[in-house]
Formats: sequence, C-alpha cells, structure tokens
Amino acid sequence: MRKLLGRLLLLGAAAGAVYALRNYLQDSSKPKRGDVQVVLDTGATVEPDPAEAQEFVDSARKILEIGG
Repeated sequence: MRKLLGRLLLLGAAAGAVYALRNYLQDSSKPKRGDVQVVLDTGATVEPDPAEAQEFVDSARKILEIGG
C-alpha cells in the first residue's frame, strides 16, 4: 500500500510538472501588450491589441519562412 501511494505521488508530481510546462510554453508564444510594436514611415510607433499583434507575428513568421 505504501509503495502504491508513493508511486501515485510521484506520478502526480510528474503530471503537474508537465502541465505547468505546457501552460508556460503556450502562454509565452502569444504576444502580450507591448511585445509587438509597428513602426510607421513617419517614425511613430503603434501598439496593436493582442489579437492584432498575433496577426502581425504570424505574418512576419510566414515572410521569414518564405525568405529563407
């Protein structure tokens, strides 16, 4: 019985670590307020909201992939 509880505790700790790492990696890939700035021809900068920022990031990633 004691071995079973020890193994369950170890399994729970491993599952918690995997869950925390997964959430960290998912959250870090999304741009947050201030992560993306668009510089206009006039020199002014614009900070899009996070949904628009994600579109800019996706577009830039695709351009870089195409460019090689």
